[in-house]
Amino acid sequence: CQRARDQGDGRWLVESPLIGLAKKPNSVTVFMGRIAGKVMPHHQIKQAVPPVELSRDPLVQQSLAGDAMCDGTGTLEMFANMLDRGGSLVDGRTRLDKGVRALWHAHGTGDKVTSYQASKLWFEQQTQLEDKTFKTYEGEYHQLHADLPETRAVFYKDVGDWILSKTGEKESVTDPVTKTAEIPTEVPVEGVDVAPAGEQAKL
Repeated sequence: CQRARDQGDGRWLVESPLIGLAKKPNSVTVFMGRIAGKVMPHHQIKQAVPPVELSRDPLVQQSLAGDAMCDGTGTLEMFANMLDRGGSLVDGRTRLDKGVRALWHAHGTGDKVTSYQASKLWFEQQTQLEDKTFKTYEGEYHQLHADLPETRAVFYKDVGDWILSKTGEKESVTDPVTKTAEIPTEVPVEGVDVAPAGEQAKL
């Protein structure tokens, strides 16, 4: 999400955020990791998430397994900060900027990486927002945008409809969903590489 300025009209769209982990880590492991992190904060470890826990689509799983950028490498300091930031969101120590005016928050109940319950609890705590929507996707995994072809089509449309509702448009344009997750070239998105029509987009 782009950080909203206090004076701006921030509209945030959030997908499966890390507020809490779906599987609570061992408290002893976390404690020892924090101690080690104080001594050698930049020490790297691997905590890779199995691709089968990110998406139910075999093609996506295969793509993730072969992606060198998804090997789960991080520093002790980084992992500790991730846990701390999630905790600070839940207990209210970290709050949304005043510039955030609208929030669309999506999470799947089948997420095996980040906690659906923690995500929903955080959303319910944002009582200062009038324009907010929490979208539950029953049984869907962490990568809503890259889960099963038939389910991600629904996610694409929900995202598009919400964005267009904020720009005055009435409805989004949907394309047939194939197992190669095509992205139309007619709708370029700033900062996103768009595959030529008929070619598979890198998920």
